[in-house]
Amino acid sequence: MKARPTIRDVAEQAGVSTTTVSFVLNDNPKETISPRVRQRVWEVARALNYQANAAAAGLSRKRTRNVALIFYKEDEAITNQFYSFVVQGAIKQAIESDYNLLFSYLETTYSGFADLPKIIREQNAEGALFVRHTAPKMIKDVQSLGMPIVAVDNTPLIKSLNTIQIDNKRGGILAAEHLHQLGHQQLACLMPVRPPPSVADRLEGFRIGLERHGHQFNAARHVLHAKNLSFEAAVEAARARFAKPRVPTAIFCGNDEMAAGVLRAAREVGRHVPNELSVVGFDDVWMSRYVDPPLTTVRVEKETLGRRAMSRLLELVECSDEMIKTEHVSVELIVRGSTARAKRSAP
Repeated sequence: MKARPTIRDVAEQAGVSTTTVSFVLNDNPKETISPRVRQRVWEVARALNYQANAAAAGLSRKRTRNVALIFYKEDEAITNQFYSFVVQGAIKQAIESDYNLLFSYLETTYSGFADLPKIIREQNAEGALFVRHTAPKMIKDVQSLGMPIVAVDNTPLIKSLNTIQIDNKRGGILAAEHLHQLGHQQLACLMPVRPPPSVADRLEGFRIGLERHGHQFNAARHVLHAKNLSFEAAVEAARARFAKPRVPTAIFCGNDEMAAGVLRAAREVGRHVPNELSVVGFDDVWMSRYVDPPLTTVRVEKETLGRRAMSRLLELVECSDEMIKTEHVSVELIVRGSTARAKRSAP
């Protein structure tokens, strides 16, 4: 039985190296090979009826059709009410694009190359998607491998990194405009003491929205601080504020979890929502429609965020676009039962 022709057979008859044959047959876009040599290689390959070994071809091009999705260990992003849907969108896009998705974690503190996940160190993926946190040194180390990277809703922002962000400022503006249209004058926003950049942008948007409509924004007067973005921290901060005079008639919160905390605190002190207090959240996580009353919030298309991030990563993997881009996913205001027209000044 005649032996199957090999890449070495093609190379010998074409008078070129096996590496050149591999580049031609795999159509490697990063290698410059003359049209004359390309034609000769293809003619010999056809004459010999050469069939490339798919696995070997994949290895020679680093074409694993694997992409990595990386989290920090403490994030719990997979079970998070927001990021679980972002991940779902990324998974769907990868599957529809015929790519495999590999999950891995980073340690909380990045010290150096050895801390990178094994799938990145050994280059078993063609690109990497990072969720939320990024470390400049870590990004530099991954880029040194020639691996495309995209980050989703990440902090800190890094100029050399493709990112997909939420249009947080626009969301804050929408919340401010909604409460202004309802006639509220005594407004506040509840934010963590040290907000991440995305939440700080929501506050900045809220400020812009108020000032556009003639409100004089004063951080000392308008911003309430909680320890963090959690339900419990929001309950504690809202309780403290409700115990003081001149309670706001409307509160915009950094996320839906904080807004749910404000609803709990308002119920405890007998302040009716929305007749005495309007509350607006941000994110539109699943629980926002089931709290009492259902929450008015700024909706983020979470699956779209994940899909766009994965789509951008695959563009980079396929070398169709090597520019550095920051893309913003749009938001919209969803009005439910937690906001109403201002009926009277708070006591």
